[in-house]
Amino acid sequence: MSQVTTSDRGPVRIITLTNPPRGYMNATNAAELLVALQDALAAPEIRVIVFTGGLPGVFIRHYDVGEIKAVEGALRAGAIQPGGDRAASPVYALIDLMLACEKSTIAAINGICMGGGCEFALCCDMRIAESGDYTIGLPETRLGIIPGVGGLQLLARTVGLSRAREMVMRGRVVGPNEALRIGLVDEVVSVTLDRALEIAAELAANPPHAVAATKRLARRVAAGETLEQGLLTSATEFMGTLVDSDETPKLIDAFLEGGEDILAG
Repeated sequence: MSQVTTSDRGPVRIITLTNPPRGYMNATNAAELLVALQDALAAPEIRVIVFTGGLPGVFIRHYDVGEIKAVEGALRAGAIQPGGDRAASPVYALIDLMLACEKSTIAAINGICMGGGCEFALCCDMRIAESGDYTIGLPETRLGIIPGVGGLQLLARTVGLSRAREMVMRGRVVGPNEALRIGLVDEVVSVTLDRALEIAAELAANPPHAVAATKRLARRVAAGETLEQGLLTSATEFMGTLVDSDETPKLIDAFLEGGEDILAG
């Protein structure tokens, strides 16, 4: 039985991971998530992708430690080499595509979200957390390992290097309210999926080529592009948004002819 289900709300696709009883991510459902993401990206009518958990109180608990134990054994036996074949791993392929995709992504965090689950959420453009008594973070050092798919790097780009280093070194996790205070999540609400869909509707209303350009610029900032380089890149992307879609001149004309209210409609 599939652990990943999808449903559409107009231009928004909801992708739900359900892996009872604990809600772990593993190689099998990571591969299913990858296929679901690829399908959403290939569908021209889908503009925003929302991820959520299918178990009460669980977004993605963490990556299956049993599978991590198997990797340890294979490393010690020499069956695989450190680093391995990244392209052959569904988890790494999923993370890489999440970070490269040009459609908007939202993590509707409806419960516990640690380890690999937190890393996955950090790959999303926005994170909306449900209020409640649960934890978010990267506690891997408590097991003598580190976040395996880039958690420190992703967290540092979200909350700053100093705080990310502190949290990962201590294996410290936080509740939704502290996650909001430090910028790990964007909002804390009573029903996360409802709020995520509201935001998704706003994102879907914007021309997708402008959203994609914004994401490309943000990736370059995260990669350490200098301000001088960024200003040049931004000018190029800006020019591109003027001509990449027939929608842009129509929107500009409507703005100029309709009272110049950019918030209208």
